[in-house]
Amino acid sequence: MLRLARTWILALLAACSLALVPSSAMALGASYDFPSSNSTVVASVGFIDSDEVGFFWSAERGDRVTETFIGAPAIWRVVLRLEVVFNVLNSGAQVDWDLVINGNVVDSFVVQQGFIGPIVRMATFPHIKGPVYTVTIRVTNTVPGGQGSHSLAYAGAFEHSIQLFGVPCSDPRIMAPCWVGKP
Repeated sequence: MLRLARTWILALLAACSLALVPSSAMALGASYDFPSSNSTVVASVGFIDSDEVGFFWSAERGDRVTETFIGAPAIWRVVLRLEVVFNVLNSGAQVDWDLVINGNVVDSFVVQQGFIGPIVRMATFPHIKGPVYTVTIRVTNTVPGGQGSHSLAYAGAFEHSIQLFGVPCSDPRIMAPCWVGKP
């Protein structure tokens, strides 16, 4: 009886928490592979192998990954998932990155010496009008010579995606037709 009561309470809590999020908001995030084989990559090598891009370390060279996506008429939030596959940064070096959408810097992050694994970034920002979105992650510092670089996944089982969240129809500030589904 106690187990049944606990199950019922958990189900009720889950239903209540979902009720707090408008149903239109739950379906607003369109997810895309990023980086992908369609990305433009500027780095020491570019596409290294079937899973990896990089060796990133130079703002002066313009190290970056860029891709264009079609989505909602306007966006207000992003979730970026990357995977650092290879990292030989040393002597305290790090690579600083900006996440840029349609020319607007919406987030920044750092890859530290020795870090291998997933990076998940979430950012909320003033509405950016679309429906075409050019997404760039760009290096903003230059690692001194001999202090290494790192790579990122673009394929395989590694994390590599971007989710763009459309502005809900209920938002009175939207100036374009509202987003009601996936692209």
